[in-house]
Amino acid sequence: MNQKLKWKRSSAAKTIRRQTNGGRNLVWVVVRAFLGGFAATLILLMIGAAAFARFPIPGDMVRPVACTIAGVGAALSGMLLAKGIGRQRLLCGLASGVFYSLCIAGASALKGEFAFEQRAIALVCMLLLTGMLGGTLTALRPSGRRN
Repeated sequence: MNQKLKWKRSSAAKTIRRQTNGGRNLVWVVVRAFLGGFAATLILLMIGAAAFARFPIPGDMVRPVACTIAGVGAALSGMLLAKGIGRQRLLCGLASGVFYSLCIAGASALKGEFAFEQRAIALVCMLLLTGMLGGTLTALRPSGRRN
């Protein structure tokens, strides 16, 4: 009889432990998504800088390439966030894009410039859309697998 009571107590303790770890898991998912997107952006920016230094690429291409690289980082961040949370994936990607857009707006505000001039709007739109793209890509399933 003691064995049954002991087993039930440990089962209840596991349930309580799982519920309290949910907040820590969410924080870990968000941090991992941010760091993954940041690392991808940093690596791609280094590769882009090396390519601009090595090859005769026109200087007009710097802004579009940097915008595309930032979009790749936002997409990866949205993908990692949506995969970690596991539901409402498009909203997770949108949240990632909004976060990076707010970072751009905050950085330009600290610099004393208006964040939403014509060139900056393209970057903000790119971050929003690629963040949602990253969330959407996690929702796609291979056509051969049906659940």
